[in-house]
Amino acid sequence: MSSTRGNPNLIWRVVDGEAILLDTTTGYHFSLDPIGTEVWQSLQAGDSVDDIVTRIARSYGTDEATVRADVTEFLNELQSAKLWT
Repeated sequence: MSSTRGNPNLIWRVVDGEAILLDTTTGYHFSLDPIGTEVWQSLQAGDSVDDIVTRIARSYGTDEATVRADVTEFLNELQSAKLWT
């Protein structure tokens, strides 16, 4: 398990290719799909958003503008849920 930047009460683990996140204060848990998990792990590793976007676009044969919009939306959701700062 690992902790994350900005929320010391959050622990997470990857199970069957999907990240499971648990806020130990609230008891809320979240499940990320495989691409969300890939983004999450990249963030945890300190990768920049630009690097994440480029890697995902190349891996899945998608244009970077679409990936950037999706990653930005995902990051906004993480921030709204106080999972990432």
